[in-house]
Parts: sequence; C-alpha cells; structure tokens
Amino acid sequence: MTPRSARPDARPGRRTAPTVLAVLLLALVGLLAPVTAGSAAADPIVPPGANDVVRSLADANARAEAANEAAMGAREQLPVRRAEADRTRKAADAARGAVSEAREALDRAYVAVDQLTRSTYQGGDLDQLGALLSAPTPQAYLDKVELLDTVSEANRSVLQRYLDASSAAESAQADADARATDARRAADDAARTLEDAARTKAQADRDVAAADAALGRLSRGDRALLRGGGVTNYPTNIAGNSLGVAALRAALSRQGAPYVWGATGPNTFDCSGLVQWAYRQIGVGMPRVAAAQQQVGQLVDPAQVQVGDLIFFGSPATHVGIYVGGGRFLEAPQSGDVVKVAPVRRNVSTIRRISPP
Repeated sequence: MTPRSARPDARPGRRTAPTVLAVLLLALVGLLAPVTAGSAAADPIVPPGANDVVRSLADANARAEAANEAAMGAREQLPVRRAEADRTRKAADAARGAVSEAREALDRAYVAVDQLTRSTYQGGDLDQLGALLSAPTPQAYLDKVELLDTVSEANRSVLQRYLDASSAAESAQADADARATDARRAADDAARTLEDAARTKAQADRDVAAADAALGRLSRGDRALLRGGGVTNYPTNIAGNSLGVAALRAALSRQGAPYVWGATGPNTFDCSGLVQWAYRQIGVGMPRVAAAQQQVGQLVDPAQVQVGDLIFFGSPATHVGIYVGGGRFLEAPQSGDVVKVAPVRRNVSTIRRISPP
C-alpha cells in the first residue's frame, strides 16, 4: 500500500465531556507546556527506583536523543532546501529569458519608431518625435505633450507598441532581479542546512557514543532498574477504527523490540521511528522526527485525549509515544530499554490526533 501523508491541521479538537481516563491523564501530565521555539528538550526518562548511575545514564540518553533527533531533522530538511534552491534557480533562469525576449521586442519597436522618425523628418515634423526619443522614458515625454493626438492612427499604433515594449522590458528586468535574489537566498539556505546537518550529526555522534559507553558500564542490576516502570505484554486487540488506534495496534506488535538510535524497524526502533513505522503499516506517511510529527494532525486538549493520540515531550519535541488509555502510553523509551507501555510522565508538551486527510 502506498502511504498517504498525514496533513498538518492546527484546529483544536471538538470538546466533549471529560472521561475518567482523561481526568487521570490530566492528573499525570498537569498543564500542557506552551510549544515555543528554543524551549527545553524532553526531560530524562528516569525509571522508578533509579540510582545515581541510572539517572546519569538517563541524562546522557536524553541529550543523545535530542541531538540525534535534531540531526535527523536537519538531514530530512536538506532535500527540501535543495529542491527549493533548484526551483528558484530555474525561475531565475526563466526570468532572464523573459528579459531577453522583452528587450528584443523593445528593439523591434524602436526600429519601427526610427522608421517613423525618418518619414516624419521628410515631412518636416521631427521635433516631437525627436523629443520622444531623447526623453528619459517615453511615458515621461507623453506626460508633457499629447504626441499621440498629433499623429495619424497608424503612427499612433507604432508609438504605443514602443511604449508597451519599454514598460514590459522594465517589468521583466525587475522580476528577473527579484527572482535572482530569491535564488541566491534559497542557495544560501541549502548551504546552511547542509552545514547544520553536518554539525548536528557530529554532535549526535558524540552524545550517542557517550550514552552507549555509559550503558556499557552498567551492572546487570542497574540495567534491570533502567528497564523498570513498564510492561511489554500489553494487549494488542485495542477496540476502535480510528487511524490512531490502527497505528497503535501495529506498534503494540513490536513490544519488547530494543531501542536503537535512529532505527525505524521492524526489529529495532527509536521513539519517532516507532511512530513512523506504525503509521506506515496502515498506509499513512509520517515525518521521520518527533518535532515534525508534532506539527501533523489535530491539536488535542488533555481533557479530550483518546486512545491512539500521539503524546509529545519537549518543545520542539524530542520524544513521542502513543496513548493506550488509563494514563499509559506506548513508547520506545531510551537506549538500554525496549518498546513498552509505561505511565505517561508529567512533562507532556503536546497531544496530537491523526485524522484521515
């Protein structure tokens, strides 16, 4: 099945009476934090009973996840920026071609006026046409004298074509200049995006390496603590026919799959990779990273949360999971852990619902 892309939609959900489960979620997550650029990333995922070693690893994991999501987001934007640069470059090329055509038309119109000038000279009426050709612009001259009223209908048509061609040439040049500026700006944007992608990838590699090293030093007991606070045997027969529920059923089938940085399935996942994979199974295309997924679908008030809604952490989001009901959600939590259902943490930033386009 060819995936259809989920579309952004900022319209808030229709309010209904809060359910007991919605109230429970409100108690867990508190008030939603406003989504603003430059806000903090998602908090570390610290399981119940974690000691200082596990907390330190959770901090490292959170930094690595944020850096890795940023790196993937930059790479995802790179072809978009390059396509925009290519589009504006072609538009600039076309505009330069239009300038050439307009100037050729102006040259042809000038020849006709020159011929008219010569014939008028032979008739002894050169003064006004000479003034026309020596004025800063043809229209400037016409503002001063009523030349078109002093010549024959045929000659008037020749002069009007000259005026029109002159105006068209000026307009084409102005358009070409503007499109050339757009093309330069788009090329600069693509170059900056490439630099951002390389820089964020290098940072992500460092942070992931640090987190992996810390994970490798964990004792067996600490690894067990890291995986605490969730279950991997949640029922998969979720009732409902919404897109969110269908995606949730697919995602629940991957419970127990290990978390791996940048993985999109089918056997290993990171958080946004799990969401993308789940929606792909039902034929719906989703962006690759949590921050982009956070812009898709319908914004949902916490009191209206439903099974299958996407739960985001961080602004812009660096972590995402799928609500299963009862104040719990499915997630690929962090390195050293597995896909599982866990209680929704308090630092939720956004809830979104994916609806049919």
